[in-house]
Amino acid sequence: MVEENGCLSDCSDRDLNYETAKAVLNEAHRAWSVGDIEGVLRTYAEDILFQRNSVEGEQPLAIRGRDAMRAYLIPIAEKASGVAVLESFEFHAGIARSRVRYFLQDRETGETMSGTYRQVVVFRKTLISRMEQYHDAARLAAFFRLIDAPDVPTETK
Repeated sequence: MVEENGCLSDCSDRDLNYETAKAVLNEAHRAWSVGDIEGVLRTYAEDILFQRNSVEGEQPLAIRGRDAMRAYLIPIAEKASGVAVLESFEFHAGIARSRVRYFLQDRETGETMSGTYRQVVVFRKTLISRMEQYHDAARLAAFFRLIDAPDVPTETK
């Protein structure tokens, strides 16, 4: 349940400040950048909700739960290496807004893509409980078609 201040009912603003929230998000991106999927998952709440915008006409991607995130991330990490770093970060009332610069490279062909995306991240205590990513969805989908990445389900529960 989201309260008026935008925080989940079991989230306490007193448990998390700007520096800690930024450190948690930086750790998630650092772990992804070195291929440490378990490190990424350690920054997530067990019941994380991950959402990503979609290409026009398709359903947005929605994944719930740490195990489902593992199943989603592993095939991507096997197909492409990536680096992601925070470019900007704002935090208030348990919610972070950031801009992320990223670089992806297909492990087999060497094809690359780079860009930025926006993130909205909700924390519960010091874990990420919800992450919304807003990419150039058409460009991202084209890259994954180009490198023939495994099909990614539009919804995973």
